[in-house]
Amino acid sequence: MPKSCIVQLPFPSSHDPDIHLSSYYDDYDRRFRALLPEYFIPSDGLWEMPLWVAHLTALLDTAGIDSVFRDLSRTPAEPDACSEPLLEATTPGDLVLMSPLAQNFRLALDVAKHLEHAGRRVVLGGNMAPLAPDGSVHAVHRGQLDATFVRRLVGLASGAGGGLEKPLLPGLVSERITWAPDYRHLGGYEGRVPLLRLNASHGCLYQCSFCGDAWSKQLTLVEKGALEQEVDELTARFPDTRLFYIGDKTFGQSREAVANLLDVFRDRPGYRFIVQTHVMQVKDWIVDAMRELGVVAVELGFESADSQMLKRLNKLSRGLDDYTTKIHKLSDAGLKVVLNMMGGLDEETEAAHGQTVDWMRENSSALWLFNLYNFVPYPLTPDFPRLRERIFNWDFADWREDVPVVYRPQHLSPEASWDLFQEKIAAAHDIIRTPVTVPTSSAQEK
Repeated sequence: MPKSCIVQLPFPSSHDPDIHLSSYYDDYDRRFRALLPEYFIPSDGLWEMPLWVAHLTALLDTAGIDSVFRDLSRTPAEPDACSEPLLEATTPGDLVLMSPLAQNFRLALDVAKHLEHAGRRVVLGGNMAPLAPDGSVHAVHRGQLDATFVRRLVGLASGAGGGLEKPLLPGLVSERITWAPDYRHLGGYEGRVPLLRLNASHGCLYQCSFCGDAWSKQLTLVEKGALEQEVDELTARFPDTRLFYIGDKTFGQSREAVANLLDVFRDRPGYRFIVQTHVMQVKDWIVDAMRELGVVAVELGFESADSQMLKRLNKLSRGLDDYTTKIHKLSDAGLKVVLNMMGGLDEETEAAHGQTVDWMRENSSALWLFNLYNFVPYPLTPDFPRLRERIFNWDFADWREDVPVVYRPQHLSPEASWDLFQEKIAAAHDIIRTPVTVPTSSAQEK
């Protein structure tokens, strides 16, 4: 029986950030820590634990496959430097499991070449895996893994290799996830974890054409017992970390998932939470549940103030007035609103951009922070097949959300699109420079 080696690769392109974006995030960090002073950014290495490692570890256990973990996040992003520890950790016939993002996709393929030559069997998963050239790795998996599919994948990888894709039936999945992630390989992150990520559900039922997670098409709930088991392990391993990020793509898309979170944390005081959701989910019962759980900040996607543009991007909306009402509802309830803003979209025009920036300034009193991204046409976004012929830069190191787009948008040149993104950065920076008032403990108790 082969064993497996789970690999966290380094990110070669996390250097040379845009100067305006860096300056913005310096002030972002100050404002964030004024409310959440326990939060910190690790001086080196990853900002978050690689949660996928814990998920894969548990699934490999169900398949009866021993696993080891090699964290190369601090290793030089060079094929020789990354291959050497992996060859030491494995023997011919063993499986090497990688889930690269765009920035380290080329590195993953180069490392795979070294390993395959030495008799290891490289299995690639994740959002970039469909772009792996034929024969570049032993096996490719596409889609969310479960216990059944990890057994099939291991069988495939241990034999002739090839590709495996989990078929998806859109909608709520009837079977729950009954297993909990296993964090035994991630104990080294103790003391280096500013927040913990937790999922009560996986996937999303919305179909926004620009979204890298829209491929899921399904919503799969985590059974309450499995959720409780995971929280038990997380709080035991990382007792000093009291901030959770709920990884559900759309908080409130399932009442059961929300109820499970409330039940699991009901007798665990002192934790605070950040959630992300869709504006269509902002309803009275969800706002009440957020407050009961201990949510301090809510992330909402906000790609444009142009509702017709959003309609063309297949993003459901009741219009800008409804969006405005919803952010003020959240803010009035004492929840901090964080907008996940995206520039560089294919449908963007100068007029839509101007409307967006004006709206940001008009509603700045209800907005706390902005997560700023420039669009990347990842292969699993619904728009990828349509945009593929307009991609002019296939150097995956440049597929970053903090640099100019790598394709030609419909209405703007790539340079003009980048200029508009810079204006969004400037507008967001102006807003978050405003001094923030932190509630006193006596005010919080009222």
